[in-house]
Amino acid sequence: MLGDRRVSSGRRAASRVAIAGVMAAIACSGDEAGRQNTAAAPENTAAARAARAARGAQRCDAADASVVIDSAGIGPVLLGTRIGALAARCTVTDTSVVLSEGVQERAHVVTVARRPVIALSSGTPDTSIIRVITSDAAFRTPGGVGAGSSVEALRLAHGPLCAARGEGTFVVTAGNLPGVSFAIDWNPPPSREPSVSETPFPGGDPGTALDAARITRVWVHGVAGGCRVGVG
Repeated sequence: MLGDRRVSSGRRAASRVAIAGVMAAIACSGDEAGRQNTAAAPENTAAARAARAARGAQRCDAADASVVIDSAGIGPVLLGTRIGALAARCTVTDTSVVLSEGVQERAHVVTVARRPVIALSSGTPDTSIIRVITSDAAFRTPGGVGAGSSVEALRLAHGPLCAARGEGTFVVTAGNLPGVSFAIDWNPPPSREPSVSETPFPGGDPGTALDAARITRVWVHGVAGGCRVGVG
C-alpha cells in the first residue's frame, strides 16, 4: 500500500508528518533474487542475536545510540519491540497515521538521538512495532544510504534494485536489504503505453534513468515479496 500519510494529534501536542508506506515490500526479481534475499537476511546465530539484543536495549538518548537502518529496524527502534518496553528507554509520543484513503493506524513518535522516528503498531499501548519510518538524513543504512542519497548510491551499496509505484509515489528496494523500502522523488516523463495504468512501472525497467533520483523516505516493514520490475 503506497500513499502520503499525515500524523494527526496524539497524546501530547498535535503534530503532522507526511509519510508514505508499503504493506508489502518489493524484493528483487526471480528465483536467483529470492536466494540473494535469503542470504542477505540477518544471520540467526548467537552472535547476531546478541548484537540485536544489545541494540534493542539501547537508550535512544545515549551518546552512542544507533542510527542505522537495516532489516531489523531503525536505530534502537526494532520491529517486534513492544511499545511499553520501548517507552522505558526512549521518549515516545502516541499519535496516529491517516492513510490517503482515510484509514487510521496507531503510531508513535520516537525520539532517537534528538531526531524523530515514526513507529507503527496496533491495539493496546503494549503491542509490537510493525513498521518504522524516517525521512531524516541522520539515519543511514550500513552502506551509508538514507534520505537525500541517490538511487545510484543505494544500488552501489546494497545490490540490485526493484521498483514499484502507487498513488503517484515511486519506491525502490535493494536486494541486500530485505524488508526495507525507499520512496524516491523520481518524476518520469508521461508513458506512451496505452495500458500504462495496468503496468507496475511506466515503460517497464527504467534502467539507469532512476540513478539521479533522490531518496525522500525510508521504512522498515520486514515483509519480503516478489519483484514486479527489476531495475537494470
